[in-house]
Amino acid sequence: MNLHLVITILLSCTGYSVAFSLPSLSRKVPTAPVTRVSRANRIPGGSVALYESKEGGIDSEPNLFSKFLSNLKTASSDGFGTRAKNVASTMEVGDVVVPLCGNLDRRQSLAQIGLYAGVEYVICNIEEGNGEEGNRLINERIATVKPAYPLRPHLERSDWPISLPVSDVPLWLPRATYEAGTALGTLALAGTYLAIASILATFFRVAVVPSESMEPALMPGDVVIVTRSIFTQPKANDVVFFNPPSELDEAIANSKIGRAAATEKVNIASTKGKQFLKRVVGVPGDVVGVRDSNPYVTVECKNDSECTYRVDRTGAYSRPDVFPDESWNRVTPTIRFDGTTETNAEISQTLAKGQYFVAGDNGYRSVDSRVWGPLNQKYLFGTANWIIFPMNHFGPIQPGPFVVEEGPSPGTASSDVVQ
Repeated sequence: MNLHLVITILLSCTGYSVAFSLPSLSRKVPTAPVTRVSRANRIPGGSVALYESKEGGIDSEPNLFSKFLSNLKTASSDGFGTRAKNVASTMEVGDVVVPLCGNLDRRQSLAQIGLYAGVEYVICNIEEGNGEEGNRLINERIATVKPAYPLRPHLERSDWPISLPVSDVPLWLPRATYEAGTALGTLALAGTYLAIASILATFFRVAVVPSESMEPALMPGDVVIVTRSIFTQPKANDVVFFNPPSELDEAIANSKIGRAAATEKVNIASTKGKQFLKRVVGVPGDVVGVRDSNPYVTVECKNDSECTYRVDRTGAYSRPDVFPDESWNRVTPTIRFDGTTETNAEISQTLAKGQYFVAGDNGYRSVDSRVWGPLNQKYLFGTANWIIFPMNHFGPIQPGPFVVEEGPSPGTASSDVVQ
């Protein structure tokens, strides 16, 4: 890959464009040997000087990398930017120079006579001025120039070449200095853009909702902004973006479909490389369970018959028979407050540090922590808060279907919607 291609790729990635040209790679044309063309004999229109090749063919100027290094060496001695060497007093016929002007009014006046800042010009003639013209001293150099390459139609003129005092232009740069400075500036700008993009990618991500599991808060095709969870941790009711845990693949492999596929020696599609969006039901330290397919968190219990629960009304899965019954009603002997045991009670699991219980708002289409258990923090990327597309869905993500229930167990007492 040559430097010209690298710069082109960087510019296309950043959306930045700049008016400068770089020589092409050396190429050989099968023809008779020629001798070196001197600088003074270059065609004013900007044709590439030719060199005699060892094989007797014709080479263009040295390859791009060598040319760039040569330009860089020249530019390093001449200086960059405001410290660049002004060649107004030393440029000669045949030289290719670039006029630069920072003053907008002067640039416009120069453009009116056909001298455009940042465009390469060939020196066609140099005259040493002598005498006066009205009240103006003209003891200065007069340069006759024309563009070194064709310009856009609206910039072309019929009166090329044009003549002007060299002092009318604040800075004349050699082509090598201009090309090296422009290339380095472009690479620096592209590098800055890439660094900014890398930083943004570290803290933010754009995600597309892949399925119906989060309806109605998130519809398939919605685009959301995800903020990385570095300084803050997800809270209950947040929507999190995460990589699939290993427990999910295990749950699928142990499901009715997974066992049948194993028997038939059929491969099941892996979740590797995919990401998911689910709502946080419980955070570390919460006591969670599942009853009638609805996950819940035990907020507090005064005694066996007076408990407060925060229930996520996700609803039943479309194929509950595919996964074990314990996914939808977790039954195990548990210790009651009076020290006795009771069967047919829901499993109460306290989430450890770094564990989150997550579920889809639309339980009919969601395989989540009800099936594969708590989500470990190492799989989390961040929290989704805003929908940015389509515009008719633009805005903050709506809260989940949470309700607060009081009674001996979830689903057996009155409830209030959590706002």
